[in-house]
Amino acid sequence: MIEAISIRNIALIDELDLELSPGLNIFTGETGAGKSVILKSIGLVLGERTSSDIVREGANTASVEIGVVPSTKLPSMMDMNDTYVLSRQISSNGRSRCRINGELVNLKQLEELGSLLVDIHGQHEHQSLFRTETHLELLDDFGETDKEKEQVSKHYHHLLDLQRELDSLLHTLRASEREKELLEFEVKELTSANLQEGEEEELTAEVSILNNAEELYESANLVYEQLDGDGSSTFGTSSSGGSTSVLESLRDSAKTVAKLTEVDTGLLELSKRIESSLYELEDIAAQIQHYAETVEFNPSRLAEVADRLELISKFKRRYGNTISEMMEYHADAERKLSDLELGSEKIDELQSQIREMKLIARELCITLSAKRKKVAERLSTLVEKELQELGMEKAEFYTAVQPIEDDSGLLLIDGKQYALRENGMDKVEFLIAPNVGSELRPLARIASGGEISRVMLALKTVLIKVDNIPTVLFDEIDSGIGGKIADVVGKKLKELSQSAQVICITHLPQIARFADRHFLVEKDVVGESTLISAKSLTDAERVTEIARMHGGQETEVGLAHARELLNG
Repeated sequence: MIEAISIRNIALIDELDLELSPGLNIFTGETGAGKSVILKSIGLVLGERTSSDIVREGANTASVEIGVVPSTKLPSMMDMNDTYVLSRQISSNGRSRCRINGELVNLKQLEELGSLLVDIHGQHEHQSLFRTETHLELLDDFGETDKEKEQVSKHYHHLLDLQRELDSLLHTLRASEREKELLEFEVKELTSANLQEGEEEELTAEVSILNNAEELYESANLVYEQLDGDGSSTFGTSSSGGSTSVLESLRDSAKTVAKLTEVDTGLLELSKRIESSLYELEDIAAQIQHYAETVEFNPSRLAEVADRLELISKFKRRYGNTISEMMEYHADAERKLSDLELGSEKIDELQSQIREMKLIARELCITLSAKRKKVAERLSTLVEKELQELGMEKAEFYTAVQPIEDDSGLLLIDGKQYALRENGMDKVEFLIAPNVGSELRPLARIASGGEISRVMLALKTVLIKVDNIPTVLFDEIDSGIGGKIADVVGKKLKELSQSAQVICITHLPQIARFADRHFLVEKDVVGESTLISAKSLTDAERVTEIARMHGGQETEVGLAHARELLNG
């Protein structure tokens, strides 16, 4: 609630300090006394636009300051304090300075906090109920759709997370497409090559053998002939020109020594050694013969091995200095390619999850929308009832609940695309036709100030338990009404003031009589200046003011009637 107001040099106000009541604050006075200037001043400190013309003539600056005691309904915008002090200073050159609790802020910040503190009705500024973005929230609060909204919000954010993950993955895969093509080529090439550890060394040795096959064959045959040849080979002739092989000579020697052992048994050991050497040389001769037989004269194999070594050499320039390094490169490339392929599978999985999540969100939004439409009917009925009691018997009030069509929307219903938001797929707007035959129009297009205030009073009365604005200002609420309707309006204002602070300008005693604090606004000539003043009335002064408002005469009859009205 607004606890106090301090105004300096605004229009015809020189200095004005007022303390307000938590309940119903009524401002009265003669027509043109300056009541609206006070409400205008409050609007300025709540962020309304203005010009330097507002500065009182002869003054350099004008200022307004209000002290606001936080309501439990007030959302936390800053550290909670016992009182918020909002102030605004306007200079004659048009410059403006805004402060919250003494700290400089811009006009936007002042307006944002002001919109949470006060609703001004009678002009279009600061009217939360004129802002269609608040209608959905008010309807949901009124209808207690928290459970349904929570489910929609949960799936909405899950859907956004999935979509972000999918977009990120698609971006990564698009950026990696060339890398994927290269990896596929490399893996295919290395897999086809089927490199083996130690292969290069083996192939190099094989090339050496193949290149020297003739020499190896000839040398092996020569050795065999020397060891055990019969002289028939072209290599059978010994280097000394004889034809006797080593083994043949050794056999002869073995036989000779064996005969000697018959004479001298001391030669037995030597005979055995010669016999053992004979067996060893016979085995060597057999193996060298076999080797000679296996030596291959194979030009095609030589070409094949040379090609293989050339391939290995080429791969070294691409994949590593050794076959071991190339095999490691191969394994790493396979892993990277697998990750990319898994990414493609993940895309399919995410797209499937998104489709499923859209279907769930669609059903949740349809359920929420259906509940909102039922709540909207109930709200419209209650507001129309309030309007009838406020003298707008023919007014039609309608709460429109419509899904938001969007060609790129996430929800598909009956062949149409609809937007999905955190709070569902609907937009909500309060519409009104004040008179018979008039079309339903948005609240902001109501022309009459009195109609605006009464519509807002009706809405506030119905929505007060869910509306978070702690202070309500009404100007022109009594325009075009009187008699019983004025009394009803007064009672409604009094009822509303039990839940929110109400500040109201009125010309009707039927309304003023309900005030918790009654202020009289006057315009007087002081010296050579005309100044606006205001004061809180005592009980006795209230009687006089009510009498003036009722008939304009302070007679005993008028005063008695005023007392009766105040006590009634």
